Amino acid sequence: MKFLLALAVGLRLAAQTYVISTVAGGAPAPAVATATNLPLGGLGRVGSDRAGNVYFTALNSVYQLSPSGAVTRVAGNGTAGFSGDGGPATSAQLNSPQGVAVDSAGNIYIADMLNDRVRVVANGAISTFAGNGTSGSSGDFGDPTQAQLHLPMGLALDSSGNLYIADSANNVIRQISNGIITTFAGNHIQGFAADNNAATVAALSIPVDLAFDSAGNLYIADTGNGRIRQVNTSGVITTFVGGGSTYTEGGIPTASILGQPRGVAVDSSGNLFVTDTGTNYIYKVAGNKITTFAGNGSVGFSGDGNSATGAQINRPSSVVVDSSGNVVFTDSLNYRIRKITTSGTISTVVGNGITSYSGDGGAAQNALLSAPAGVAVAPGGIVYIADTNNQRIRMIAANGTISTVAGNGTPGFSGDGGAAASAQLSFPSGLAIDNAGNIYFSDTASQRVRKISGGNISTVAGNGNSGYAGDGGLATNAQLNSPIGLALDGAGNLYIADFSNQVVRKVTPGGGISTLAGTGIAGYAGDNGQAAQAQLNGPAGVTVDSSGNVYIADSGNHVIREVTPNGTITTVAGNGFAATSGDGGPATSASLAIPASVVIDQQGNLFIVDASANRVRVVNSGGIINTIAGTGTPGYSGDNGPALNAQFNNAFAIALDASGNLYIADRANNVIRLLQPVSSTPSAAVVTNGASNLTGPISPGETVTIYGNGIGPSDLAVYQSGSDIPMQTGGTSVSVNGVPAPVLYAWANQIGIQIPYEVTPGKGAITIQYGGRLSAQLPVEVASAAPGLFTLDETGAGQAVAMNEDGSLNAAGSPVTQGHVISLYLTGYGLIAPVVRDGAPNGPGSATPLQTVTATVGGLQAAVSYAGGAKGLPAGTIRVDIRVPSGVSGSAVPVSVQVGSAESQQSVTIAVQ
Repeated sequence: MKFLLALAVGLRLAAQTYVISTVAGGAPAPAVATATNLPLGGLGRVGSDRAGNVYFTALNSVYQLSPSGAVTRVAGNGTAGFSGDGGPATSAQLNSPQGVAVDSAGNIYIADMLNDRVRVVANGAISTFAGNGTSGSSGDFGDPTQAQLHLPMGLALDSSGNLYIADSANNVIRQISNGIITTFAGNHIQGFAADNNAATVAALSIPVDLAFDSAGNLYIADTGNGRIRQVNTSGVITTFVGGGSTYTEGGIPTASILGQPRGVAVDSSGNLFVTDTGTNYIYKVAGNKITTFAGNGSVGFSGDGNSATGAQINRPSSVVVDSSGNVVFTDSLNYRIRKITTSGTISTVVGNGITSYSGDGGAAQNALLSAPAGVAVAPGGIVYIADTNNQRIRMIAANGTISTVAGNGTPGFSGDGGAAASAQLSFPSGLAIDNAGNIYFSDTASQRVRKISGGNISTVAGNGNSGYAGDGGLATNAQLNSPIGLALDGAGNLYIADFSNQVVRKVTPGGGISTLAGTGIAGYAGDNGQAAQAQLNGPAGVTVDSSGNVYIADSGNHVIREVTPNGTITTVAGNGFAATSGDGGPATSASLAIPASVVIDQQGNLFIVDASANRVRVVNSGGIINTIAGTGTPGYSGDNGPALNAQFNNAFAIALDASGNLYIADRANNVIRLLQPVSSTPSAAVVTNGASNLTGPISPGETVTIYGNGIGPSDLAVYQSGSDIPMQTGGTSVSVNGVPAPVLYAWANQIGIQIPYEVTPGKGAITIQYGGRLSAQLPVEVASAAPGLFTLDETGAGQAVAMNEDGSLNAAGSPVTQGHVISLYLTGYGLIAPVVRDGAPNGPGSATPLQTVTATVGGLQAAVSYAGGAKGLPAGTIRVDIRVPSGVSGSAVPVSVQVGSAESQQSVTIAVQ
């Protein structure tokens, strides 16, 4: 049990302690809504049931549209992540859900794409139906929940209730029948091959949608091949639509060309409907003829109330035929769901053209953002946000209210010389603020950098044409190519991370443009030479220090580069390999994973958004790197606690204010996060459960972690295991309500202690002394119990530290069997009997909790056969043995333990077969 001791000690140390919170965004997805007022951020796919309901995925949720027009959320809580199996579906986390299918019993199947799972909602409760949560292609001929999927998208059910999955990144179609998963079509090799052969030997290319006809033939939107493929009831695959060189109205389907078919549906008469995002048409195939069913070929939004063939649509993606024969489709970049009646009239049934926008004039935390990709702080502390998919620049005032300062919400380019709030923007991203408060932003898709001054908008770089040209002339005549990050130096020079041109450009106060770094050819070369001769690969972020050194987030090379004032370029962080490693060592030996943004403070600390690693890291002035925020697991959690215990989801940009606070554009979570450094004077900021890492009440006997600054020795001190935990470690002592507490370890920013058993419920205080003097005091609330389960990755979420009955460590590859006993490990159990001394190891047969201990697995009660000490367990930790009930299975089944009325954290799982 040495690993449990390590977990109890909980050494997740950082150079500087930060507390995290959300300052903008995060308003919950609406539970019910008026259909045409619902914002459709993250709009996915559509499905239907026999009762006439249409289902669609958006806002990390699944919604039902009734025949009367009522919209109700039926799964997902709007927060990206994975949680909730065994509980109410509307409390669960999904991550970019896509396809939806509903069986004859009303069970709802969901392609939980970024979780690499298929979930099912039955009687309002959610569980995993397929996928173990890891990307891959294994598992055929076994339990679907033990199999691997990779970006599942479309779903379909046959007449027997078998489920089919468009396993898009594996380039196959999977089938689940009688509890067994197999490959139904595709050979796992991306390409096009083997028409008129068995479907399992054919090559597919990114299949994204599925549909059955009444005869049992399966149709596949084989997107990458530009075809609709058919697998007949004999298992033979053919091309049904596409593969030709031109499109002829009324022509033969297989002689026609398709662009990017992303949706397929069949009506009761056998007519086939295809949504083609590449051409912005919806086609109908009937009687071996293909015709245009919707769209006039012009991108835009128009035509509601009129013939569908005269309407403008914008990237139609998913399509379904409802029980009345109406064709319903996702008009993706119009952020609407539209319906075409049997008479051919088109209308909007859900959505108002907005992705996720609300809240202006109110508290920023109650607003809706959509994929924010930029953040900056102006003098005076005003925060600006590039609300990218809402086509706006927004501002958080000093009083916390949010408003729009630029953009009317319609993507495009217009408004220069006029009011910024009336202008059109096109996916704005990077931001920079000058000393006068002027706002510069990358209007990325319009290939420009624009400026807001005095409420008016203008262009300062880019002529709107994508390309690489114009150096030596005026910046407004130059060509840019997807500009992202921006920075300003003390002289007023503007630096642009010209992402797709593989360069960093410089615009002088006089308006001239030049290339500072990069040759325009993607690569990684040129260190220790002139920056203009070096190769970059996807420069996404840029910042400048007070000495004029320019730092570049060279995202595709997974490094940070520095350009000195004399033009020399070097690598200052990252070894060029995409990974997360190296904390505590030289930054140039560490691995980064698509670093997207950088900022530097006055002390020379360089902060990095390590985007794909879902972490924020810092390189100090001595060149040593550490993680200061993020567990590395994508999700949205941790607010109001230590930033190291928080989850991000594709964090993309970072900004720094004068007080050392860091603002993070947490893009896929649609929020702005704030990292506040704990004061450099001796202080304690927060206390968390040593297992769950959650803040809240503490309890007698619990192991807790205290985060602060200057609260212990500069070098980590840990007590020697095998004996009682001492009341002083590393010169640090702690008392709770005046009672000395055993100190497991002590360090300048973090201390681990056991709460003395003598402490009684109610208000309390923790007092810390280091070196014989008062270091910090912290008020706490003491409860009779505050249980927390230990997890393998120490974050308090995910796989529990659990031992199977055979002594093996529980994991996806080593599940416990239903009906067998599994051992969990817990702290925060409260008072015990008989009483033991504080800090004493919990040996076998030692004291057990006074309060009743119960447990649930997958939402079902699990019998507790033992709760108490065990050999090798450190003080403050007990073992809880439970018998896994029948009827639950999966690689991530929720488990919780209750002590009295207090329950452990909800995010812990075990693997069950």
